Amino acid sequence: MFPVKAAAELSGLTPATLRAWERRHAAVVPHRDAQGRRLYDAAMVERLGHLHRLTDRGHPIRDLAALDDHALEALLEERRQTGYGDLESLPARMLDAIADYRVDTFDRDLSVAITTLPISVLVARVVAPLLREVGVRWADGRLAIAQERLVSSLLRARLLSILNQHPRENKPRVLFATLPGEPHELGLLGAALHGYEAGMPVLYLGTGLPPEELARVANRLGAAAVAISSVDPGQARPALEGLRALEAALAPGVPVWVGGANARYLAEALAIDRVRAVTDPATLGALRRGLEGRPAPRP
Repeated sequence: MFPVKAAAELSGLTPATLRAWERRHAAVVPHRDAQGRRLYDAAMVERLGHLHRLTDRGHPIRDLAALDDHALEALLEERRQTGYGDLESLPARMLDAIADYRVDTFDRDLSVAITTLPISVLVARVVAPLLREVGVRWADGRLAIAQERLVSSLLRARLLSILNQHPRENKPRVLFATLPGEPHELGLLGAALHGYEAGMPVLYLGTGLPPEELARVANRLGAAAVAISSVDPGQARPALEGLRALEAALAPGVPVWVGGANARYLAEALAIDRVRAVTDPATLGALRRGLEGRPAPRP
């Protein structure tokens, strides 16, 4: 059983939206504990998640609330196959195009996805699977270095347009970057989009920033947090020294989030309270909410 706040978080809603759907549309009928507080079981949370995804795709909640769980699942499956053009196969098709150097095909498919999909769907159903498939094909030799770089440059140009098109400058920003020697950018871009989707005011700085320069920018802007991606195992030890230098130069109270394949090693080796390994993009929503309760660092 989950209380209102937990059920809302697990299903991707706000508590206010959950209450409104319950009160106005009877989307779910919660249980009550001895004190009369509302509690939601796992099936209700799953139903709320289905409702959230379908409303994101344009279905009115007043129509969805009357459907049973089987009907909601069928509608999700129908949209998965037709509404977004069979997205499950899109990342593989895009990489097949890159394998044949059909750049226009890759760029067209990516542009259409960015234009037509909500950001949450774009990240979860196109970008994240594409990044995973790039890693798999690069590891088993099906993707050459030049092709991986081509995917990276095309993704970078298109995905940065999302972050730059909708700036959120009214709050202290979360800076996304890699340290010197870490050229892999796709994971960093994916993390920045996940952060943006979670409601973070993102400032994307790219790859290869010296730690002292990154700290200088963060301190000057009064950044809410600094997010670092470290993927290359050969760069783990240099990244360790870079993070020590960043931590020493960064203003007190600014958290440092480390993602990528080296994240756990770096966080454990440093053993510094404000340096945290972030290995699951789903936790970015909770991290954003944690920032809201903290006073903003003074620029």
